[in-house]
Amino acid sequence: MANYNRRGPGKYQNNIIHQKTFIIDELSIILAFISAVAIRYKAIINWVDFSLGIYLSMIITVILFEIIVYFSYDAKRCPIVEMDPIENMLKLIRSRFLLIVLSVAYLFATQKSVLASRRVVIYFMTFSVVYGYVLRMLYRRSYIRKWGVPGEIRALVVDNVNEGIENIIDSYKNGDYECVVICAAALTEKKSYSLMHALEENGIRTYLTMESLGYTVKPGIVIDVDGFATIPAFVRGERFDVFGVKYAVARVEEAVLHVIRHLDELKGKYICFSNVHTTVMAMEDKGYADILNGAAFVFPDGTPIARRQKRSGIIGAERVAGPDFMRNMFKNTQDGKVSHYFYGSTEKTLSALKEKLELEYPGINIKGMYSPPFRKLTDEEDAEVVNMINESGADIVWIGLGAPKQEKWMKAHEGKINGVMMGVGAGFDFHAGTARRAPIWVQKIGLEWLFRLFVDPKRLFKRYLVTNSKFVWYSFNEMIKNKGRKN
Repeated sequence: MANYNRRGPGKYQNNIIHQKTFIIDELSIILAFISAVAIRYKAIINWVDFSLGIYLSMIITVILFEIIVYFSYDAKRCPIVEMDPIENMLKLIRSRFLLIVLSVAYLFATQKSVLASRRVVIYFMTFSVVYGYVLRMLYRRSYIRKWGVPGEIRALVVDNVNEGIENIIDSYKNGDYECVVICAAALTEKKSYSLMHALEENGIRTYLTMESLGYTVKPGIVIDVDGFATIPAFVRGERFDVFGVKYAVARVEEAVLHVIRHLDELKGKYICFSNVHTTVMAMEDKGYADILNGAAFVFPDGTPIARRQKRSGIIGAERVAGPDFMRNMFKNTQDGKVSHYFYGSTEKTLSALKEKLELEYPGINIKGMYSPPFRKLTDEEDAEVVNMINESGADIVWIGLGAPKQEKWMKAHEGKINGVMMGVGAGFDFHAGTARRAPIWVQKIGLEWLFRLFVDPKRLFKRYLVTNSKFVWYSFNEMIKNKGRKN
């Protein structure tokens, strides 16, 4: 089976990318200059007659300054194809700021600032950022379409104890692979050593997975502690209070590992993923706050919550979004030892979800799915549903009813459902592909809520704009009170 590991592009490829980026930046400056002058003087003939010498001198100087800025700043940073759109924008703004400083200094030093139109200078600098960003993004998009996501290489993953060494080497040579990854837990020690020796003799780059108490260590969980590469043994017991909601502190993979290792203890209990919206709801509704705090864990599904944890000095705090938790859990349970049940959403979404999960996570053990009617179930119907879920023997029961309905449902069924319940809301739709999740770079800057608002404004307007405004207001009041107490 093939997997992907990340590394940066080679030196030659980096040079090509930097060369093209340099050409793009110079082109954007020339286009910005032409646009600025055309807007200011309406017709090119006007500025040629009026001040040819000033602007010709200015554009030549700016081009020379751009060469200095690019090779002293931009060329020393990672290639633009490796950065997300926001990182590209910030890098370009910093680069253009340096260019502006040099250009303004030049105008004053040569006493041409009085002759040059300020509007031309302002237009030029604005357009240079806009054109530069657009051209960079077009090149980045073209590069990714042609070569794929930068930094990805194909690795042949060996996780079958029955696979012959010769077959493995043949698969590597006949496939488009650049290295081999040996899953140590899947092979005997003798087989691993024999395979390593054979791969070394053939000059094939080889990596070994890290194992810890039966767990294959994943990215994003290793921590350097006193010179040792370690992983958290469990989710820490401390809680972080945000408006009365007691949040757990963890990272995504850490939370997943804890649940897998404590399945027996968590059976019959529920786990919540709370964001700004549900935090504000909890502050205004004590009953709902009690439901959240009655969970085995409340993980921060909102970036503002995770940021508050980090700002307080807590190490290892991270946003643990429901869809991310689901993805990592599916990856870690492809061996079929942990089973899943899905309750909620529509038949269409559940059907798409099952097909997608079995395709992306071969070996995943799905015990059942149920889409409840859009009405309250009778006591008899509810008892039948509980019995159906329990008879499936599922270890994890994913609940996709949306907040606050799913949290109330889990609380009402605490101790009745044998598996551990997870309220993940729109996670069903995201993994089924029936709803589009915000791009990674949007998630990274904490604006996933804004993306979802644009996608579904009618349904989410009140949820996001109203509750987000309340969250800011409550946070401000809390800050004022805390300052008052200190004084």
